[in-house]
Amino acid sequence: MRLLVIGAGGHAKVVTDTAMAAGWEIAGVIGERGGRRELLGHRVTYDVGAIDADAFIVAIGDNRKRADLFDEYRFGGLQPARIVHPSAIIGTNVELGAGVFVSAGAIINADTVIGDNAIINTGCIVEHDCNIGPHTLIGPNASLCGGCTVGDGTLVGVGVSVAPTRRIGAWSIVGAGAAVVDDLPAHAVCVGVPAKPLERTAETRGEE
Repeated sequence: MRLLVIGAGGHAKVVTDTAMAAGWEIAGVIGERGGRRELLGHRVTYDVGAIDADAFIVAIGDNRKRADLFDEYRFGGLQPARIVHPSAIIGTNVELGAGVFVSAGAIINADTVIGDNAIINTGCIVEHDCNIGPHTLIGPNASLCGGCTVGDGTLVGVGVSVAPTRRIGAWSIVGAGAAVVDDLPAHAVCVGVPAKPLERTAETRGEE
């Protein structure tokens, strides 16, 4: 299967490396004009029409931008890929949505649902019965205990710990190292131990 990688930054490097480890052939990498010209030995181009691919992955960390590009390419008729590193552990009855990326060393335990276009980063632990919404990003070494819910488009930062059954609202940001022991609202920047809302995020997509 030939994979089109959308993005040419640091996260795209990890995604491309993981895809190759998982047996994908890299059909091409789409970057921005004035950016890098090569990524892990693959030429970066700006003309998607010049690339013959079977599937695509949006390899961009910004959740809103990734969501927009995911919709653009999917509705354009190209199939979203699921990229899972061979070292990741995926439990029984786990559902991985279209376009999901699971990095090295991640553990996703039984009966968890991961929404479309989500990123589960290096060394994450997502315990049983969690529900992770579309377009989310779970940062490296974050740990979510059983029964947690993460709303659409939310960023859970590096090293965050989330207590069992906690809920984090849509399009929020949980800062690095935070400890989530209470439910957190949508459209909020939350930091600290325990995590508390600090300010509101933009609500340009109209999510509740």
